[in-house]
Amino acid sequence: MTTMTRSHWLAAALGGLLLTGCASAPKDEPYQLTIAHINDHHSHLLPMQRTAINVDGTRYRVETGGFARVVTQIETIRANNDAVLTLHAGDAVTGTLFYTLFNGVADAEMMNHVCFDAFALGNHEFDNGDAGLKVFLDALAMSECNTAVLAANVQPEVGVSPLTPKTAWDSFQPYAIYRVNGEKVGVIGLDIAMKTKNSSQPDATTQFADEYETALHYIEELRGLGIEKIGLLTHIQYRNDLELAERLPAVDFIIGGDSHTLLGDYGRYGLPSVGPYPMQVTNAEGDLVCIGHAWQYSQVVGELQIQFNGDAVSHCGGQPHFLVSTDAPEAIQQLPQFTATAEHPQVVAHLQQYQAQLDELAAQVITQVSERLCMQRMGPSPFDECGRGRQSDAHQVVAQAFLANVPSADFALQNGGGVRREIAAGSFSIADAYGLLPFSNTLMTMSISGAEVHEVLEQALDYVLSAGGSDGAYPHGANIRFAVDMTAPMGKRIEHLEVRQHNQWQPINPEQRYTMVTNSFLAAGNDGWQLLGELSAQGRAEDTYIDYAQAFVNWAREQATLSRPSEHSTIEFKANTE
Repeated sequence: MTTMTRSHWLAAALGGLLLTGCASAPKDEPYQLTIAHINDHHSHLLPMQRTAINVDGTRYRVETGGFARVVTQIETIRANNDAVLTLHAGDAVTGTLFYTLFNGVADAEMMNHVCFDAFALGNHEFDNGDAGLKVFLDALAMSECNTAVLAANVQPEVGVSPLTPKTAWDSFQPYAIYRVNGEKVGVIGLDIAMKTKNSSQPDATTQFADEYETALHYIEELRGLGIEKIGLLTHIQYRNDLELAERLPAVDFIIGGDSHTLLGDYGRYGLPSVGPYPMQVTNAEGDLVCIGHAWQYSQVVGELQIQFNGDAVSHCGGQPHFLVSTDAPEAIQQLPQFTATAEHPQVVAHLQQYQAQLDELAAQVITQVSERLCMQRMGPSPFDECGRGRQSDAHQVVAQAFLANVPSADFALQNGGGVRREIAAGSFSIADAYGLLPFSNTLMTMSISGAEVHEVLEQALDYVLSAGGSDGAYPHGANIRFAVDMTAPMGKRIEHLEVRQHNQWQPINPEQRYTMVTNSFLAAGNDGWQLLGELSAQGRAEDTYIDYAQAFVNWAREQATLSRPSEHSTIEFKANTE
């Protein structure tokens, strides 16, 4: 816990603020606010064991991140600064067996070791519906941390959703106000609207309001309460943060997530940085806005330093801490971009208790993998070690597994976002399968015409290109192939669409009905695959009740060795370079 006053003034639907702390400092005195932040940890509670970091031509494989290091680093930031907020920008859950087996409880308990001041709901918080999110939020509330859960534009139906049994703000609130070292700071939470509705599984009655209109409304409300130091805690993607900052008045900082964006000087070390940390833009009133993202999977803790002159930002500073083990090579430890961090012993002990419950499952090896099967959600691989120019091998074998489990199907389709990791060479276990396919999906068969197949593939690509969409909608399949032109207009992006029948590739027949196998997430019309939802509503979908990760286990067990596939569903790919 920090030494500052950490009581929250939490905005509620009935209005009013719970005010604590001393009077604010005079407006003309300089003031520095420090924000320690993470985002998109996706149930990655343990360290990454072999992160590649290139230094002066040498590639090192280093242990990085893990929640035990996150806790240590945030404690260090609190100890070294007077005015600190600790923020998590969403997508805490889904991605490892810690979520598959513990339904968010393990994530919540690790977050409570940090004691975040605020947590913004992300799209993946809804992967098991409103009821699944309620389990996670109940676990998060089982501490003295008083973490504010923020989601200004999330609107479950009151009296219907388990999130809102009595009022709109039973489980979360639109914003929180903090007294931080004598100054009042307001923080508004936003979730990505279209993606969460279409690419996750919130209850059908749960709605998501426009991000800009919602932010503007609550900025005006905060200003009406006399709050002029205002930040957004968003899960709406980096590019949307930049746009939102420039359109809105009064915003001083944005801590964001969802796009898994790494900011900072990391490109020279072989890491995918997209810009400086912090990014700086000006808001609609011409004042400076500081923007911070902290990549993914508990590997980076951002330390944003914001200097105010009165209520306007005068300087954006700070640094991201890419967390490495204390026995990392000296060549890495001496670089300012990387922070050698000891694991917090209490967190390690707590994680070991969870790990003991996972070990039995994780130890069951089901096959061997001859060489690395890389994952690329969309487009050809740019890496030699993955087979430069190849489409995603991981997605291809997943589609093959779907088809093998439903032999009555003519072909399989799978979305890019449904496969969450590559397949490493060596032993492959049940736990690896559930890490590859971590969501609560089952296999669904669908009766679909050739013309409808073409239409739904076009819908998927249109969603990829839309603002607020995701390359997670990109299609992969087995016994089906096509050419993709992302520069073409809607309806013309899929060409040379073929299916394999009787071991022969044939152009798809627009009038013929086929049996397709896919996952239940897509069958519900998510990720922009709207037509599948309509077909399901017409009774043209049937649930096999085969868990999709178990389907991969079933198939992998029959393979003496998993090897790179000889073909992929995408036979040509022309990227949109805009």
